[in-house]
Amino acid sequence: MNFEISDLKARLEACETDLAAHRGYLKALEYGVRTLIITHPDPDLLSRAWESILPGITEAHGPEGGWIFNAAFQQLLSVLTQQIEARGGKVGD
Repeated sequence: MNFEISDLKARLEACETDLAAHRGYLKALEYGVRTLIITHPDPDLLSRAWESILPGITEAHGPEGGWIFNAAFQQLLSVLTQQIEARGGKVGD
């Protein structure tokens, strides 16, 4: 029994380490995307491009990863949309 518990503990620690690495990777990407939005030379073009691809993004990844994935996915799409709108104009205008 101790072997099973220690094995499960090691696997859990490995998953936590992997998750922390992925969170760091995603956070770095988030800041990179924010920088690209802020410095885009044509905010209106960025807004129109985002508007045109947004429906395809949600269709392509809709029910893919369960409710936690979907909630996080929709939250980040909303944040990106807000940042693009703040820089250029309303998406959908």
